[in-house]
Amino acid sequence: MEHTLSACTTSLAQGRYRWRHDCVLRELTDILERERTKKRKQLNPKEIRFVKEGQSAPQQKSTASSVLDEGKKWEMTVDLKKKLVFPDVVQTTLRPDIVIWSDIDKRLVMVELTVPWETRCEEAYERKMSKYTELLEQCREKGWRTWLFPVEVGARGFPAQSMWKMLSAMGVSGHERKRAVGRLVHATERASSWLWYKREEKSWKPATDT
Repeated sequence: MEHTLSACTTSLAQGRYRWRHDCVLRELTDILERERTKKRKQLNPKEIRFVKEGQSAPQQKSTASSVLDEGKKWEMTVDLKKKLVFPDVVQTTLRPDIVIWSDIDKRLVMVELTVPWETRCEEAYERKMSKYTELLEQCREKGWRTWLFPVEVGARGFPAQSMWKMLSAMGVSGHERKRAVGRLVHATERASSWLWYKREEKSWKPATDT
């Protein structure tokens, strides 16, 4: 099963793994697009509070925020259907799966998805982190606050911790985060099931309803 779902050179050459990757990426794109377009309460500087002599000011509760709370007018581009063009921050030939950025506030988020065999999730994370670290540093050198999130969902639908952490950082939490991960798991399982079903066929066309 491991060979069929993640290590077959024929499947790789035919684009089967890329197709599955894009099935999951479409779900992830929709999840992050919904978060990007939410109306957000911008973080304000702490208010100055006046108190009577001899009294102490009440402690303010810290407000948990997401990466998206740090900017306005976020834009998003995804490496689906057409080749992703990186925002005009630095010149690069690299194409992260998802890039979200705010020109006004100089904030940029890169998300890179991998669908490996479960035991290779950590290896995939390190590989993608290494691949994009230089680009991350280049953006920061240009004065952009930048985040890089390599994320993984195992070929049989097991979500790595990196996925949970990225969603939390982007403001997807609680039951909403659980539902989002469920969507990603379902997309992965359906696509992998189709690959397994078609494993003996030399010619292959992706399922149109997945």
